[in-house]
Amino acid sequence: PPMTASEKDGLRLSVEKCWNVNVGSQAANVIVTVSISMNPDGSVISNSLSLKESQGGSEDAVHAAFQAARRAILRCQGKSYDLPEEKYDYWREIEFTFDPKKMRIK
Repeated sequence: PPMTASEKDGLRLSVEKCWNVNVGSQAANVIVTVSISMNPDGSVISNSLSLKESQGGSEDAVHAAFQAARRAILRCQGKSYDLPEEKYDYWREIEFTFDPKKMRIK
C-alpha cells in the first residue's frame, strides 16, 4: 500500500523541525522544491539532493534557500528516517517543497 497521510506528515514534520529560515533574508521569500533519493534503510543519499524548481528571489536567494533546505533534510535524518521498509517503492524518490510562508506562525 502507498504511504499514509500520517506517514507523510511525520516525515514532513521531522524535516521541518530542522529547517531554519532567516525571516530578514531574501531567502525567506523563496519557495524551493528539492528532490532526494533514499536508501532502503531510510537514509538520504547525500549527493542525490537537487533543486527541482524555485519561485521568487534572486539567484543568490534561491541558492541560500536551497542550502537551508538541504541542511534540514540531512541534519534531521540522524542515522536515518523512520520509514516503513515495506513501502520503499513509494519513498525511494521524494520531493519536498519548502515554503517559508507556511512555516511562519501568526
